[in-house]
Amino acid sequence: MTSDRRVFTLEELAGLQPGLGRLMPEIGARAWKLYYAAKAENWPLATFQLNEMRGLFLTAAFTRPKYEKDLKEYVDGVFAAVKTAILHKDFQEFETAFNEAVKVGNDFHDTYDKPYIQWKVPAMPPPDLDLTPRS
Repeated sequence: MTSDRRVFTLEELAGLQPGLGRLMPEIGARAWKLYYAAKAENWPLATFQLNEMRGLFLTAAFTRPKYEKDLKEYVDGVFAAVKTAILHKDFQEFETAFNEAVKVGNDFHDTYDKPYIQWKVPAMPPPDLDLTPRS
């Protein structure tokens, strides 16, 4: 009798885990929402997006050990300043920290021989969320 299920080796399962090519577009979408949530002073949404980004970066660090050190340093370093600005509910402080996070992230693209990847904040807010803060 033939089974409908495939049996995977541990190496094959590891290969199925998401790498940066799959995770970075989601991180970019969340960064976009993070920026415009903070600009709208929707601090709970900004906090949520930052936490989701953190989880995605840590997933990438776990599934792709080659990048683990840099990804963890990035999360522990630049995210701390962004989080502090969110806690202060200060968009100007946030924007400075966020722009530094983008710069450092793009510097990592250069470090890993991908200078053709330069992320930037899209010119308009994401159309799929109402960023208006709720009371």
